[in-house]
Amino acid sequence: MCSEQGSATVLTLALGLIICCAGMVSLLVIQLTLARSTLGSYADLAAIAAVQTGGDPCVAASLVSSRNGIELSACEVKDGQAIVEVRMPAPELLARFSHLKFLAVTARAGY
Repeated sequence: MCSEQGSATVLTLALGLIICCAGMVSLLVIQLTLARSTLGSYADLAAIAAVQTGGDPCVAASLVSSRNGIELSACEVKDGQAIVEVRMPAPELLARFSHLKFLAVTARAGY
């Protein structure tokens, strides 16, 4: 006859490990969502600046991007529309546990 003493401890540890892993995955998803949302807002600002400037549109987009701490990776203006792509390094925790090193977003503005 086998003793079942200690089986609840093993089950409790397994459940705790599952909860910790689910919490870590949730944290990474939340961090990715917030970073992309913020980057999208900055991309919109850069695109609007490119359309509304009286000078060189890509210089204006680059200036807005750099002031927000992101990098302007592409800028194109044609037919009254500005299309900009901005990128930033992925948050540290996200970069450490995923293959993402940079996040990039494209925005378009026009009149």
